[in-house]
Amino acid sequence: MTPFIPSRRHMLFGSAALLSAGLLAGCSKAPDTTAPKPKSVLDTWPVGMQLWTVGAELARDIPGTLKAIKGAGYDVVETAGLQGKTALEYKGLVEAAGLKIRSAHTNMPSLIDHMERDIADALALGAEWLVCSSPKTPTPLPAGSDWIVGMTKAMTADAWKMNAEHMAKIAPIVTGAGLKFAYHNHPMEFKNLGGGQTGYDILLSAAPAAQLRAELDIGWVAVAGLDPVTTMKKYADRLDLLHIKDMIKDDKQAAGFRSTEVGHGMIDWKPVFAAAQELGVKSYFVEQEPPFLKPAIESLKDSRAFIASL
Repeated sequence: MTPFIPSRRHMLFGSAALLSAGLLAGCSKAPDTTAPKPKSVLDTWPVGMQLWTVGAELARDIPGTLKAIKGAGYDVVETAGLQGKTALEYKGLVEAAGLKIRSAHTNMPSLIDHMERDIADALALGAEWLVCSSPKTPTPLPAGSDWIVGMTKAMTADAWKMNAEHMAKIAPIVTGAGLKFAYHNHPMEFKNLGGGQTGYDILLSAAPAAQLRAELDIGWVAVAGLDPVTTMKKYADRLDLLHIKDMIKDDKQAAGFRSTEVGHGMIDWKPVFAAAQELGVKSYFVEQEPPFLKPAIESLKDSRAFIASL
């Protein structure tokens, strides 16, 4: 067979083809640096926590507990009472620990009887939000009864309508004072009262979205049997705040569940935080409730480490 001897023309053509193929191959493998990287949870919001989590610790040592919270990696807090201090005194202690108060919790009985005081305290704390954490029952719960179980039984449609009547008067006064106002749920808000009607919808219908916002407690939403992301999107027109609470089944508890460290329970948190980013949620607060299987500060550290991984 006569060997093929390439001409200069063949060699030049072949070199150009190889160079062109190499450039195309290099372009196909180059990383796309134009697409924005999704923001992590830590990049999106300051790390918040609900001080109810450390109620027992605060009762023993307010400054030490607040410093431990900051040391655990938290930046903002939501208050649950003033621990026997005035609002200004408590604000000073919180800020001395390097924390900022974003929100203050109260409840419907307190708002009905002491609304002006609750508003004044929230303003003195430097809070942006005043949040109603629970409704008022028609009559006191039986002594010794589990709070969740008792509230679920007590909160009938008429009880929710009574709360809605108060809410219609309270919401515009709170927002008129310069605070943002939201309602925080437990599972009883989502109980079917007949025909798909729920206490949550009755209550939220009491005031326009500009006056009454939602702080969804993701753990209690899940305990109520609802999908957290679906529920977030259902109330997207009011949703600004979240309680990041993980839950685990526990037959020793009257409600059948107990809270646990974030990432250690039944909730898939990646889609929850993705939805929160998509919907423009303003803040979140990690919350864990007794009983604790380890010191509360250690649990808060575990929750913070999980959130940092998202």
